[in-house]
Amino acid sequence: MVKEESDRLSVLRRELRQQLGAERYELWVGPQTELEICGDSLRVSCGSPAVAHWLRRNLQATLSQCAESTLGFSPTIQFCSLEPPTRRERAPKRDAAHGDAGGHRQLCFEELNHDGDMLAAGDGLPSTAASVAEASSPRMSRRPAEDAAQAPRWNFAEFVVGDGNRLAAQAALQAAQQPGRFSPLLLYGPSGCGKSHLLQAICQCARTGPSRPRVMQLTCEQFTTQFLEALERRAGPSLRQKFRYLDVLAVDDVPFLVGKRATLEELLYTIDALSARGAQVVLTSNRPVAELHALSVELASRISSGLAIAIEPPDYATRLGIVRAAAARMKIELQAGVAELVAQQVLGSGRMLMGALNRLVAAEMAAQAPITFAAAERIMAEFCRQHSPQVRLADIQRAVCEEFGVESAALKSQRKTRALTELRMLAMWLARKYTRATFSEIGDFFGRRSHSTVVAAQRKCDKLISRRSGIAVGDEQCEVEQALRRIEAKLRKA
Repeated sequence: MVKEESDRLSVLRRELRQQLGAERYELWVGPQTELEICGDSLRVSCGSPAVAHWLRRNLQATLSQCAESTLGFSPTIQFCSLEPPTRRERAPKRDAAHGDAGGHRQLCFEELNHDGDMLAAGDGLPSTAASVAEASSPRMSRRPAEDAAQAPRWNFAEFVVGDGNRLAAQAALQAAQQPGRFSPLLLYGPSGCGKSHLLQAICQCARTGPSRPRVMQLTCEQFTTQFLEALERRAGPSLRQKFRYLDVLAVDDVPFLVGKRATLEELLYTIDALSARGAQVVLTSNRPVAELHALSVELASRISSGLAIAIEPPDYATRLGIVRAAAARMKIELQAGVAELVAQQVLGSGRMLMGALNRLVAAEMAAQAPITFAAAERIMAEFCRQHSPQVRLADIQRAVCEEFGVESAALKSQRKTRALTELRMLAMWLARKYTRATFSEIGDFFGRRSHSTVVAAQRKCDKLISRRSGIAVGDEQCEVEQALRRIEAKLRKA
């Protein structure tokens, strides 16, 4: 019976992860929240009254929907706290009913009412810091099977280091091990390059320090929500005490504060207060410091006094490491050459690589047989087309010519200078990635070339990417992958 209940809850957790998305699930539910079926009720036990209050207000509808679809009935959702209530919350009502039954230690449960105040949660974890803070808390009673299956993986050990993120990874590790050394620390780069991963890794690592520092991680959206609710409840002093006596404050997505002057000022005062105490502030942004001047000159000035580090999109070696690490974590055995194929074809972010890997897993489950290299090639070609804008052969030709200053007639001509030959190779490789054109159609478009010429161009380009080789284009020398990214940027603007 216990195993049956555990299996049903595992299915429910998978459905919640799918509905909320992996990041939001890990932030608000994850292993730090305990689920339990009690008759016709579903009990959701959280690390603090504040977290339970937030979940009830924001995720109750989703929980009800997922529970009904996976458990086969519509349960009553009960939100409980595993932490003793504070003076502003109700006294415990169910201690006797939830004593030391079943050999478990006695916990103090608090079933929250609709008037719970998340800002007055005393030393309990604030609602927006629920990401991983309770994952290591001794107060939490969790099932070992769920811990093993759902432990947060955003830590330094799981972060794949490459040339484009090495400095950022080192700075993040220093910020975690020696809070205040580089403060404020800004990690900036495009979406999917690993900023949030490092932010959570800093918090996880800092919490394991010998001094047991006070750590909080949240997004700027969550900071804004808490600030506005504090204003509404006239709980400004409580909010400031919660934020300004931390040892590490990690705030994700700074550009969210565009146009939110009052919230931005509150964040600036918080940064000043923490800096004065020698605490660590870590921020992330998809914009460099120069572009943050448009958001706030004061914020850009404070960041300039600390450390700002760019994280570049992953190169081939880093992408290959991400694919292999993800496959090992998911216990997937990829056939020879498949990991290299994914890293070559998917030039996007780490999220895109995970999506590509999930696509291969889904295909393998449907076929009930290991995916061969030939099948993986077809699947990756389809995946890249699905996740890219509609592109025609003429669009690729125009992007190549505009980016590298050559005439379209020259690109299609029979001239075999090195510069033109390598540009044709790039154009053919992109045509295979972004269009449904056959080898013969691509060859005809680019100067009536043969089927075998296009095949050879694709293979050569794949080899150059894996070796991180360069090509000569006009008077400049650049890596093949860099040249492809420049052309793809033109295609996105088309």
